[in-house]
Amino acid sequence: MNNTINSPLLYPAILTDSLQVVQKQLDLVKDQAAVSVVQLDVIDGQFVDNLTVTPADLLELDWGNLKVDFHLMTNEPMDYVWELIEVEKELPIRAVIAQVERMSYQADFFQEVARHGWQAGLSLDLYTPLSAVDDSIWAELNLIQLMGIKAGFQGQQFQDQVLAKLQKLQDLVNQRELSLEILVDGGVKLINAAKLIKAGATGLVVGSALWQAQDLDQVVKQFNDFAKQ
Repeated sequence: MNNTINSPLLYPAILTDSLQVVQKQLDLVKDQAAVSVVQLDVIDGQFVDNLTVTPADLLELDWGNLKVDFHLMTNEPMDYVWELIEVEKELPIRAVIAQVERMSYQADFFQEVARHGWQAGLSLDLYTPLSAVDDSIWAELNLIQLMGIKAGFQGQQFQDQVLAKLQKLQDLVNQRELSLEILVDGGVKLINAAKLIKAGATGLVVGSALWQAQDLDQVVKQFNDFAKQ
């Protein structure tokens, strides 16, 4: 029995400190029929030694018909939830996904995100166990994301150890009869997409495999074909 919900398969991931790069990458995918949601990474320079644009920087961008999931790789993600609330009317927010490792109060995060009508998700870094999710939170999750690399930088090599965690997560979802998206982020490429989907992923968050592609249209089509298998 698989209780995961239907969702887009492909989530282009944007990780940069440049507004020009954000707009360029949005322009590359916003007319792709297979892409309806992008994931934008927000990194504060403290969670890892990297720094990106923040929600308040993004108000003048052209999103087309895209929705955006914000992936908060930050200390105390609630600080950025407040920032999102201040600009929510200017951004097409679908979901807010926060790294669990630096989050003091998971229940507060979920309550505030849900109060604004957004989907709420947790992301687990490569070595973070599923037990890091508060037991009472599982029923509130709209999505959960497993990192296939150490969070913070694109272009890293996928670590196969996440496959066992993914299969364990799928078993937990089925046992608890949960309905949620299961995403994998980091190191996702065409060569490992099939085994990730087989292990239980319903969505693939893809960065450098898209942005470095010589033929982005073809790569998007190939990823989307996995959803039909």
